[in-house]
Amino acid sequence: MQDKKIPKTKPELMESIMTDSKNLSTLTILFHQTIADRLGLHITDHKCVDFLFTQGPQTAGEIAKSMGLSTGAVTSLIDRLEKKGLVERKNDPNDRRKVRIFLTQDMAAMQKIGSLFESLAKAVWEQLSGYTAEELKIILDFTRKSIKMMEEEREKLLQNRPNV
Repeated sequence: MQDKKIPKTKPELMESIMTDSKNLSTLTILFHQTIADRLGLHITDHKCVDFLFTQGPQTAGEIAKSMGLSTGAVTSLIDRLEKKGLVERKNDPNDRRKVRIFLTQDMAAMQKIGSLFESLAKAVWEQLSGYTAEELKIILDFTRKSIKMMEEEREKLLQNRPNV
């Protein structure tokens, strides 16, 4: 992709940010699909592993709610991840009636996943290094507000789901 010129007016800047954000979103999805393909996983399985990595052990119901999946779909998802050696079901240490899904301690599998992100992490770090601390504060503010907005918009869609 060639460098585009920076628009001069505020409306042009806003339109460019909207367009480029959409393109970034699409490329992010395609990147994660490629990661999933490399790991021999479905994209949903890959994102479940990521979810467990960032959020910690969860019940199947919590995974279903967070990922917007049916409990039946999550049961199949967990079964697939168990067969790949990526997760295991364990009793909740605080409530033995509950079963939580834990990432396995299979370091080889986790290192394989992590190695696929090394180049991206390095590139992002290098890109961020080019900004001043004040610019980074603005980027962080935008990122955090965007996450909150996306969570709210997703929740609206989940609550207003048509009966199909």
